[in-house]
Amino acid sequence: MGRVGFRSGGVHAQNFQGGTVDITVDGSGDGTQAVVFNHAMKATPAIVLTARETDTTGTPSVSSPTAAGFTARVDGSSVTGGTLTMSWIAFNDDRR
Repeated sequence: MGRVGFRSGGVHAQNFQGGTVDITVDGSGDGTQAVVFNHAMKATPAIVLTARETDTTGTPSVSSPTAAGFTARVDGSSVTGGTLTMSWIAFNDDRR
């Protein structure tokens, strides 16, 4: 397992990370953006991606996940021609 620590009310863990990513979408509501983890994980994590703002039609997905990061993707978003902010959480329970 990785390291973990508590500081200033926050948790810092090697195998649990989260954040936000801004995806620039085109007129069709499609876009991608690369995300790099602050600290590489020991193995490819499970990743959950959700919109932080009102998006009534978009389908968020994760592509190319690795221990170092992933690509956040949205297709068919109701947000078009602008930026869609997504929240993400990555968790790796590999015990090696």
